[in-house]
Amino acid sequence: MEKIPQLPIAEMALDVWYEGPGFVVADKPQGMSVHPGSPEGNHTLVNGLLQSNRWLAEMETSHTPGVVHRLMPGDRGLVVVAKSDDMATALRELHRDHALTFSYRVRLPQEVVPLPTALVTVRDHQVYDQVAVWDIDSPLGDTDLLRAEWLGDVSVEAYFVAYRVDIPAPDKRVQVGLGDRLWLPAIDLYTVPPCSICNGTKALLSSYGFGYRDHSLDNDAAIAEMRRLRGPERGIPVILINGVVSVGFDRHRLKHTLGLY
Repeated sequence: MEKIPQLPIAEMALDVWYEGPGFVVADKPQGMSVHPGSPEGNHTLVNGLLQSNRWLAEMETSHTPGVVHRLMPGDRGLVVVAKSDDMATALRELHRDHALTFSYRVRLPQEVVPLPTALVTVRDHQVYDQVAVWDIDSPLGDTDLLRAEWLGDVSVEAYFVAYRVDIPAPDKRVQVGLGDRLWLPAIDLYTVPPCSICNGTKALLSSYGFGYRDHSLDNDAAIAEMRRLRGPERGIPVILINGVVSVGFDRHRLKHTLGLY
């Protein structure tokens, strides 16, 4: 007999990075909730997962089927959802015991000073204009708890990207990532404010949690430096990553340079 989920099934494009017999790992977009607040809720990650996974754990009885941890709606990244009741129990116990490891890039206002805590390991830190980016590891997969633990206040302006997760599942260890762990790069952009390609470059960098220094081409000094960097080539934006110049927006090249999959 086919199982009937408690939640409505939503048709949406989701980026699934891993699926095995026990659980699935999907990239939750910024602005989306992991699960609805009631059985009538829709357009969340688990509503979308029900398109092809009609066997999520507790799907007939819960509006949070298989949810192991929760990224806040304003955050982005990898979310682990169990497909069987036994796996849901096992993964939640591992999460409670701090056995899972989540890697985050975190964009914060430069003036925010995180709190020292044993639950956060800082791997790298870089300042770009008024934004600081931190690369951290933590066993906390709920970003509201992570905000409270590391920042002292859930309401602090911050953007967390869970770009890697290490899951010591009962059957086998699984590591899933949106890209490689790299030292946070020095990124300088030379852009024209109304340029849609320039804005697309900024949006891609920001969505993956990277920072950049933006040099708007509205003064002679910035224009002269941009021309020096790009030489005989033409086009904008001019992108400088760790001293290497590229001209124009090439999504594949940019993601490759940043170690993104």
